Amino acid sequence: MALTAVFLGAFSLSSLDRPWCALPAGACATFLTVGAVAGWCPTQLLVRRDAQAPANTLGDDEARQPINNHSRP
Repeated sequence: MALTAVFLGAFSLSSLDRPWCALPAGACATFLTVGAVAGWCPTQLLVRRDAQAPANTLGDDEARQPINNHSRP
């Protein structure tokens, strides 16, 4: 990710005479750099947090719970 940010930043600097191309490339390079350094994606700030998943009303085993395959009812 960091290597891509370096190439994108270099592309942004090389195209400063075309701001319609340099500004988005610079913004993307900034986001990639923040993601590479911090270890998280800055676009996660824009994601809405959904409500918790509804409870299991059918009584079936879920992947979030350990499933015991060796037990017999």
